[in-house]
Order: sequence, then structure tokens, then C-alpha cells
Amino acid sequence: MALEEILGMLGFVIVGIADNADAAIEAALRLRPDVVMMDVRLLGPGDGIGAAAAIRAQTGIRCIFTSAFADAETRYRAAACDPFGFVRKPYFPAELQRALGQAAELLRRGGC
Repeated sequence: MALEEILGMLGFVIVGIADNADAAIEAALRLRPDVVMMDVRLLGPGDGIGAAAAIRAQTGIRCIFTSAFADAETRYRAAACDPFGFVRKPYFPAELQRALGQAAELLRRGGC
């Protein structure tokens, strides 16, 4: 909810929210957002990295990972998804604005 509030304050439109990998994949397929904000840890058996990989493979949509966990293995696994970035928790509006601004610029240039 904190992320949703911050993104709304920054002027971004949230088209969907999911708390597990299957729901995130289904939402991305149905809603086709420009960017997915993906937490590494999700409810249930799947994680955000697996969900992001499936979303990228099925739709071409890239993500920005969010996590309190930034160990080398997690970042290595996440890098394989070709994310726009990685934002550590706790969230700071300026950091989210920067990450989403960079993603938007790449999308404008056709670098998806």
C-alpha cells in the first residue's frame, strides 16, 4: 500500500495489484502495463523473479524490482530478467521517481 500511495503521489497510474506470482502474470497478460513494479518476495510458492521472467517472455514487459533483499544471488537472478532497475526498500519517492523516469525514457526511445 505504501508503494501504491507513493506512485500515485508521483503521478503514475497503477493499473493492477497482485500479491503472488500467478496473479501477477495473469494481471500483466490482461492489463499490459508499460512497466511492472515487482517485489522479489511474493506470497505463495513462486517469487517475483520467476514471475518477472514469465511476464517478460510472454509479453515483452520489463519490470523494476523492489526488495529489502539485495544479496548477490538475488541480484544475479533478477538481472537475467533484463529489468529496468532495482529499488531497495524502504521506498524513497526520489528513488522511485528516478527508476520510473529512466524506464519511461527507455520506452519512449523504443528500448523495451
